[in-house]
Amino acid sequence: MTLLQDIKNANHIVIEFDVEFVASACALYTYVLQQHKKVSLVCGDDIDSKFSFLPWFDKIRKSGYSSADLVLPLNISALDLYEIFEKNSIKLNQKMATAFYAGLLVETKGFSANLDGTIFATAKQLIDAKAEYKTCTKFILNTKSLAYMRLKALMFNKMLLKDDATLVVIDLSEDDLSKSGAKLSDAFEILEESLSLVHVKKAELFKYENNEILKSITKEI
Repeated sequence: MTLLQDIKNANHIVIEFDVEFVASACALYTYVLQQHKKVSLVCGDDIDSKFSFLPWFDKIRKSGYSSADLVLPLNISALDLYEIFEKNSIKLNQKMATAFYAGLLVETKGFSANLDGTIFATAKQLIDAKAEYKTCTKFILNTKSLAYMRLKALMFNKMLLKDDATLVVIDLSEDDLSKSGAKLSDAFEILEESLSLVHVKKAELFKYENNEILKSITKEI
């Protein structure tokens, strides 16, 4: 059965998702409400406050509901879900359009990666559907927590350049996270920013306590 058919056959749907699919989950939640179904949003992890503008953000819970007759694990990108909506002639309202646009921003890193003509065409269609694109940009690209900024200072202070300044190496300790109040996902985002340095082609984040590589990323050409 398709995603939409599963929803049609259920009465109470729980949408379970990981943090990276929060925008898709909010768009789908709107659709399920339109079908006059009972629906719940569940994410086991903490979600960054920069997504707090998303429609239905305040409805997200950390645990499921025993009365649900369909638990729907959602692991689909905003673009892929949007294409499903398009193929099924689902008309977007402003909440859906805003959630999808937010998803595009995240998945393309602010329209700077993973780009093709489809991305820009979709963005225009979402703006035409009244997506609150300025709000999406403000929160997702231009809003950082104090904890994030504290961790950034700690990480950049410990940054090393190797291999003729083409490799960034940063060590991260448990103490860094504890002192700053930031999350590991914040550290990964900060590491990506280091790729903007001149000549840098690769960046690695490793755990201070045991030299474990936590993340390794390469600049897209």
